[in-house]
Amino acid sequence: MESLPKDVRRAYQNLAEVPKYQHFVRIPDRIIQCIDYFGIACDQASARTRLRAYYLFIGVVDDTIDSGRIDAGRLILDNLSTPAPVFGEAARSSSVRLITEVLKCNISEDAYSMMMTKLRTLYREAVSERGATSIDSYIEHRTFVGSLTAELSYLLIRPCLSDNSEKLCEFMKQVGAIGCLVDSLIDLGADRRLGLLGFKPGPRDYTKLIARILRDGLRVSHKHLGLSGLFLLAIIDNVRDRFRADHNVRQHSFVSERKDPSAGVA
Repeated sequence: MESLPKDVRRAYQNLAEVPKYQHFVRIPDRIIQCIDYFGIACDQASARTRLRAYYLFIGVVDDTIDSGRIDAGRLILDNLSTPAPVFGEAARSSSVRLITEVLKCNISEDAYSMMMTKLRTLYREAVSERGATSIDSYIEHRTFVGSLTAELSYLLIRPCLSDNSEKLCEFMKQVGAIGCLVDSLIDLGADRRLGLLGFKPGPRDYTKLIARILRDGLRVSHKHLGLSGLFLLAIIDNVRDRFRADHNVRQHSFVSERKDPSAGVA
């Protein structure tokens, strides 16, 4: 990151300090703890830098797409398809462009093609989940999104690891899927009000979602008891950050942008 222009580094740091992205910014440290748990030697500084750029990218893009600008995902992927970062005026004036260019700097050349393929798949799945007409279909979509998001983070840091551990990758995918379901539980009501769901969730739907989280969470925790405390802290952290946010302000902003046909990629 030291190779970035000074004003770009400052803008990136400012973006990382935005309260609504703090949950994403804290994910890298948890992943490093999991790598230690699996006994895999790792260039932690490099891995942490890559993961921070990636999860901040995920947070900013999620925010943009959830604001109703579905086409923004396609535009972001088009920009990512050119590996060479360009820190021009667009990157300096747009958080999406800024984090996209920073992410480019953190993807290894050997992994770029595979990362792009999986990012396109992730975007298609994120869009298609809007068409889910039942909680069962919605859960399967969200599980896939969480798993693939975590798999991408593993691919990103694989060059930093001494051992390309399939066990670590599979573990990250399982935890990513559960984390995505927890996010969904927190956001389900707001997503319904914003018209981001294809069904109206009722008490039975919430019960099904909670039961799936508990089932999958207990299964992973039982297998990896040494990380149970970390899982619990991650969930508490996520819930705390989301409920600290000013949902009324966010919803008003999102609805306003959805009504504005001229809205583009911010």
